[in-house]
Amino acid sequence: MQRRWHRTKTWRAHLGFLTAVIAISFLQSPAQTNRSTLPRVTPGPQPSSTNTPPTTTVETGDQGGKFFGAPPDASKVRRYFIAAESGLWDYMPLGSDVICGQPVPPPILTRRRGSKIRYVEYLDESFSTRAFPERRLGIMGPVLRGVVGDFLVVTFLNRTSRPLSMHPHGVKYDKDSEGAYYLPRPGLGAAIGPKARFTYVWKLDEGSGPLPAEPSSKAWLYHSHVDPVGELNLGLAGAIIVTDPSRARPDGTPADIDREMATLFMIFDESGMGEAEKEAAEYGSLPGGIPQRTWAEVQEVTERGERNTINGYVFGNLPGLDMMEGERVRWYMFGLGSENDFHTPHWHGMKVLEEGRRQTDVIELLPASMKVADMLADNPGNWLLECHVANHMAEGMFAQFTVLPKGLKAPAEPPFFGTRQSRASLEIQRLSVTRAEPAGFELQMEGRVTVSQAFSAFIIPVSVKLGDRVVQFKPDRSGRATNGMDSFWVKNASQYGVVYGGHMEFETRLRDPKWISELKKPGNDVQAKSLTIIMQVGNAEHKAMAEVRPSSRGTDEGARDGQRK
Repeated sequence: MQRRWHRTKTWRAHLGFLTAVIAISFLQSPAQTNRSTLPRVTPGPQPSSTNTPPTTTVETGDQGGKFFGAPPDASKVRRYFIAAESGLWDYMPLGSDVICGQPVPPPILTRRRGSKIRYVEYLDESFSTRAFPERRLGIMGPVLRGVVGDFLVVTFLNRTSRPLSMHPHGVKYDKDSEGAYYLPRPGLGAAIGPKARFTYVWKLDEGSGPLPAEPSSKAWLYHSHVDPVGELNLGLAGAIIVTDPSRARPDGTPADIDREMATLFMIFDESGMGEAEKEAAEYGSLPGGIPQRTWAEVQEVTERGERNTINGYVFGNLPGLDMMEGERVRWYMFGLGSENDFHTPHWHGMKVLEEGRRQTDVIELLPASMKVADMLADNPGNWLLECHVANHMAEGMFAQFTVLPKGLKAPAEPPFFGTRQSRASLEIQRLSVTRAEPAGFELQMEGRVTVSQAFSAFIIPVSVKLGDRVVQFKPDRSGRATNGMDSFWVKNASQYGVVYGGHMEFETRLRDPKWISELKKPGNDVQAKSLTIIMQVGNAEHKAMAEVRPSSRGTDEGARDGQRK
């Protein structure tokens, strides 16, 4: 794929030229002799979420949790705990175009990150233990899912300094659970104030689910709707998946597919300009004087700030689009944004069945579009997924999906979104027992655990528990800690001891002889091949089951073997 970064003939250039020609012709027309008598149009005040009065505050407390005045049927409830949290987003974490190997536009190289607010899932109402985000969702919030007839009960906590909300598409709700602020009578959930929480109740009624002739599941968007234009650009959007119960597994996933993918095609604006400034330049005036930038300058700054993304990533940096040969894969395709966001996703090497109606390899998305495309992964290899709009393609709106041949290890990513099995906060990637001196054995454990954004590993202690035995570590700024014969290492701590990205990678080695006594207790026997691991990071408790790999070899050799597996 060849690209040109210096675009001399974009649609904006054409539009600017056309505007100039019309303006000159208009000025030269005799009809303009009385132009001075015409009223001068100036932009009015722009709505701002910071000026919106919250409908729910810390003082009012959570007044939600009802569906048209009554609690929902508890037997049909699916519970979620979602917080809105600020942080930096890296559009290109790998630092380059990893697919085409072409030069990346200088504006992206020099400004890869942007300030965002994202929806983050927690495991309970304490909002202390994060769930792992699905890597392939990228900037999108957690997937909420159910079958027709279910209620989605979502407790939302606003951890930012501005009012926010959660507004769903496609489901049934009362006014309080609409999650959108507008006059004259916004509901209680329309604008949740800083540090406040509100419980939305949404019913997946018949109209939420697929028709008999449609695919067995369909997806809807949810997003903040206090200042929807600005909040979408901040990254506050996610998906709801609704399955036909007659075609669903017990966990609510569609029974006729093997894997799900979800992609959001959207151009983010990192220009730093607000809508008021853009509109002022267009009109050529402000109530208080001339705008700081001309219309042409605004177009240039806007263009340099564009980030043409799939799930918030550019130039092939989106991870996790892996599947096995022979799998039936369902793609949920979304578009958001403004008038520039006309997208045509195209799969190389593969075809899809769009909405159960037609075979194709390109589909069309407009802002707020939601489509389903089914694929049979029958062509092993690495393939390109791109927006076929030439300008979007040139600016990095492409990713890679991989079809792994039969016989290889299945992808590590959970095949379905939003299931209870995938909503974990601790992952043990390797757990092995080897011989080592002086204790005679060593228990080695590697994995990752969820933490807050910009987590200071040297401030908050970490505890590891097996059975009734607990050891606490207090890492230093290098991420390392020892407690007697036991050690702990934060593998992804920065040089300042800070962990970014929402998860902490760790390795611990337990050598104290007392551990062997604990492991031999009933239920904890190493020969049982599995152990329950509990980690405490600050106030957050994380729990996971892990397979044990006993070994009679030395520590180093056993560790290398574990890494190979």
